Amino acid sequence: MSGGRGYEGGRTRMGTVVLLNVYDLSPANEYLHSIGLGLHHSGVEILGKEYSFASGGGVFDSTPKEAPGAKFRESIELGSFEGGSAEVSSAISDLREEFGPDRYNLIRRNCNHFANALVWRLLRRTIPGHVNRLANIGQCCSCFLPKKLLEESPVGPNGGGGGGSGGGFQVYGRDKKNDCSSSTPAFSGAGNTLGSQDAGSRVPLLGSWRGGGKKNDETLTDRREKARMAALARFEAQNAGSDRE
Repeated sequence: MSGGRGYEGGRTRMGTVVLLNVYDLSPANEYLHSIGLGLHHSGVEILGKEYSFASGGGVFDSTPKEAPGAKFRESIELGSFEGGSAEVSSAISDLREEFGPDRYNLIRRNCNHFANALVWRLLRRTIPGHVNRLANIGQCCSCFLPKKLLEESPVGPNGGGGGGSGGGFQVYGRDKKNDCSSSTPAFSGAGNTLGSQDAGSRVPLLGSWRGGGKKNDETLTDRREKARMAALARFEAQNAGSDRE
């Protein structure tokens, strides 16, 4: 069940309600969401606090539904936790080493991976697959992404990206005047497109890498396109297998 502010992750007669707050990190989600994909940030709301994970900050808590640099999309009620605040604190403490400040990875250990781990500790269930599906697909082509981008989170505990210097995400609410990104960002420009090849209908995802010349740009674009097609084919094959089952 998803909707507005729900039960606020508070205590009920049936236990403590656990909510997954999901955010959009890019306007491209307006197109991706309908096919079960998207660039998402998420946090687990319980007992009036929202818990998430970022580079540089590790596990942190914040005001529910107010992640900086992201646009709130929905709250998904995941179930009721029978324990109290002590058990919640214990579950979070158990995850702090695995999700330390220097262990963030956009593809393999991001905020959605943390949310999934915490929800499993509390409820013995996983978060909805669409929240982190794009990262799972991206594992097969992560070698094409700069290391700096992979290690910086778009949302962090101090009002912006966890890394503090990354300009590689097209996120909501970012103040360009106060942006501390490098003068030569890892990603910029129109980037990859979704759907039509018409330049007027292009939707930027993560931007295009500035390589060492036009020839290198074209070669990298071809490699990315092949990787994207392979990932989509793999995704469709998995869905087809699930339908047959």
